[in-house]
Amino acid sequence: MITAEEIDQRAIGRIVEDAVSGWSICAPTWAAAVFDRSGVIAFASAASHGFECPARGDIFRIASMSKSFLVACMLLLVERGDLDLDAPVDRYIPSFQTPSTDVVTVKMLISNASGLPEDNGWSDHNLDLPRAEFIALLRKGFHFTEPPGQAYQYSNVAFTVASMILEIVSGERYETFLNHEILEPLGLDSTRYRAGDYPQSAPLARGFSTFDRGISWVTREFAESGATAPVGALFSTVDDIAQWSAWLSAPFQADAHGGGDVARPRLSLLSGASRARMQRIHTPIPSIAGRWTSPRDDAAGYGLGLFVEHDSRFGPIAQHSGGLPGLSANMRWQLDSGIGVVAYATSEGQPVSDRAADLLDAVLRARDVPARHIRLWPQTFEAARRIDSMLRGGADHRKVSDLLAGSVFADMPAEIRRNQFEAAVARAGGLSHDVAPLADRALWCVSAAQLVWRLPCARSDLQVRIELAEVARQPVQRLVIEPLGAELAGLPADRDLVVRHHRPVLP
Repeated sequence: MITAEEIDQRAIGRIVEDAVSGWSICAPTWAAAVFDRSGVIAFASAASHGFECPARGDIFRIASMSKSFLVACMLLLVERGDLDLDAPVDRYIPSFQTPSTDVVTVKMLISNASGLPEDNGWSDHNLDLPRAEFIALLRKGFHFTEPPGQAYQYSNVAFTVASMILEIVSGERYETFLNHEILEPLGLDSTRYRAGDYPQSAPLARGFSTFDRGISWVTREFAESGATAPVGALFSTVDDIAQWSAWLSAPFQADAHGGGDVARPRLSLLSGASRARMQRIHTPIPSIAGRWTSPRDDAAGYGLGLFVEHDSRFGPIAQHSGGLPGLSANMRWQLDSGIGVVAYATSEGQPVSDRAADLLDAVLRARDVPARHIRLWPQTFEAARRIDSMLRGGADHRKVSDLLAGSVFADMPAEIRRNQFEAAVARAGGLSHDVAPLADRALWCVSAAQLVWRLPCARSDLQVRIELAEVARQPVQRLVIEPLGAELAGLPADRDLVVRHHRPVLP
C-alpha cells in the first residue's frame, strides 16, 4: 500500500523535475533539491548539450552561502562570553579605522550595516588574497559610503574583518575552528574549506563562463582560500546544505513556545536562541534598492549571515545566494516548516535565486503549508471554549463576565451585544445544530493570546475573535463577532493576509 507520505513525495518529485528541466538558464549544468528537516525529499538536474547532468552527491562551491557558517561560529564565542557583538571593532582590531567619530560594532559587520560599500566584483576575484595584503588594506583604512549602522550595504570586506576577529578571540584559524566546532559535530562530512581537502576522485562540480551566450565555455579554476575565504570559500553538497538548514531552522518548530530547543546547546553547538537570532531582520533592505522584485515579499532585510524575507503567504523565509566566476547558487527555507530549496548552476550571473524562490513557493502551495504554528496560552483556549458555549447557548454575555475586561462592556453593553449577535445569526440563517468541537473550528491567530474560530450557521458562517491581555482576573479585552473572512473586506481579490495562515497549536 502506498502511504500518504509516499504520494506526497512523488508529487513533490514531479514538481521539482518539471521545474528544473524547464529552467531558462545559460549554464552547462544546473540542479536543485527540495528538503525538509528530515533531509532531501527530491532532487533533479539538467544539462546543456554536451554536458552530463549533475548527480545528487556532486560537490559545489557555495560561495557567499558560507557566511552563515562564519556567523554561527561567532555566535558560539558570544555564548561563551568571549565575544561582544555590540563592542566596537577596534576593541579587537585596534588598527581598524572609522570615519570621524563613528563607531562600527561587530554586529554591524555581520548584519551588513557597517557603512562599507558593496564589493562583490572585487571579492569574487580575491578569495585567494594573501593575509598580509589584507592586513595592509586594513591598516591603510577603508572608505565608507554610509554612516555606520544607518543603512544596508552588502560588504564582503566587513565579513572578512569579522573572520579576523573570530581568529583573534578564539586563537585559531577560522577553518580549524569551523571544523571542530560546527562541521564535525553536525556530521557535515561533505562540507570543506578547500578543493584540496577532498580526494582527487571527489565529484567536484566545475565552473564555467561564457562570453558568447553559451556557444562556447571557458573552465574556471578553483581559487585558493586566502584571507577573504571565510566569506565565500566553502564547498558542500545538497544533502549537507539540507542538514545545515534543518539545524538552523529547528528553533522555529512548533513543539515548544517559540519553537524547538531554544535554550539548550547540543554538544558544543549553538543554542536555538542564537540560531533564531540569525534569522531575524536586523538591517532592513529598502524596496527601492532594486534587489527585491518578488511580489510575494512584504519585507526583506539582512539578519546575521542570512537574508530574511517575509512572504505575504508563507511568512518568514531565510535565504542566501552565492556567486563566483563559474557559479550561481541559492539556499532558502521557510522557518516554520523547515521546507526549503537549494539550487546551483555552473556559471555566474544566473537567476538561480529567483528559480529557487519560485520552486519553494510551488512546493509550499502544493502542501498548503501554514505560515506559522503558534502555541496558544491555555487561558486563551479556555476563554474561547466558554465564550463559544455562551454564544451557542443564548448569547447572554453576562454569564462570562468574569472573563471579560470592563472595556468590553464599556465599548458595547451586554444587551446590545446580544441583540447584535442575534441579528447576525438571523442573517446567516440561524445557528447550526450539529457543531464540531471547538478545536476543529479554530481558524487562525496572531499570537498566543488571540484566537479566531468558526461559528457554523445554516447559510453563511460567522467567526468569533477574542484577544487576551496579560493573563489577569478578567483577561479578555476584545470580543468581536463578524462574518467569516471579514478581515479580507476591502482587499484586492488576489491578496491574502499572512495571519490567516497562522495555525493555532492547542495547549
